[in-house]
Amino acid sequence: MSLRELGCNRSRNLKGRGSMRRLALIISFGLLIVALGATAASAARPTHILKETFSDSFLAPAGTLCDFNFSQSFTIVDTGVFFDDDSFVFAETAYVTNTNLDTDHSLTEVVHYTLQLNASDGRIKQAGLIVHLRDASGKLVVVQAGQLVIDTETGEVVKVTPAVNPDFAGLICPALGGQPAI
Repeated sequence: MSLRELGCNRSRNLKGRGSMRRLALIISFGLLIVALGATAASAARPTHILKETFSDSFLAPAGTLCDFNFSQSFTIVDTGVFFDDDSFVFAETAYVTNTNLDTDHSLTEVVHYTLQLNASDGRIKQAGLIVHLRDASGKLVVVQAGQLVIDTETGEVVKVTPAVNPDFAGLICPALGGQPAI
């Protein structure tokens, strides 16, 4: 391979990285615009920018969530801004696997949404693609997109758009072939 060919391949690779940098810049700029808009509305100043990925899982024995043994594992990618009044705005992508452990039936999803906590009223708003369940063949099973607002003090659902079911057990248990236990 000639030096010229090596140079062409190198510039192609750099172009790919450039597009990723542009995408990261656009996302960061978008978050900055959201942060500045929230700052103007609340007079709170940004204090910390978060970029974090974390994973976890939990089990719910039969009778606690569903009428079967339930498992959920997830990885969440967060990018967000914290404000000096304890408010925050996050853009999240969640990679989730929900499993009926009694039948080994699993549903997976990748969802994209924003979370916004307004510290002055103690409400958290989730907006975007909230549920996007697919079976093992990739067939779409359940989709929910919209907005959900919850009072953080009482846990009460304050606002929900018609396309969103805030009852997790009522949604996930039938989708996995069972019934809610609660």
